[in-house]
Amino acid sequence: MSTYMVITVTPDDEEKMARYERETLSVVARFGGRPIRRDTAPIALESDHEPAIAVILEFPDKQSVLNFYNSAEYEPLKEFRHTFARASAVLIDAT
Repeated sequence: MSTYMVITVTPDDEEKMARYERETLSVVARFGGRPIRRDTAPIALESDHEPAIAVILEFPDKQSVLNFYNSAEYEPLKEFRHTFARASAVLIDAT
C-alpha cells in the first residue's frame, strides 16, 4: 500500500508556481515520492476556497511524507510558496 499527500494550491504568480513545482518535485523524489495526478480544474465540494491546482503525490509510507514535509530541503520551498500562494495539504495513509 502507499501513502498519499494531496495538495491544493491557488497561486498569485504563475511563474513562481512553475519554479516551485520544478524545485519541489526533485525534493519529493529524494524522499521516495512521485506525482501521480495534477488537476488544473479541481472542484471543492466542501470549502470556501476554490483551488486552482490539485496534486496527488504518492510515497511509500507515512514516515516518508513526514520526512519530506519536515525536511531542511523542503522548508525554503514552503516558505517561498507562502509568498505567492494559498495552499493546503493532507496526508492520506492507505496502508
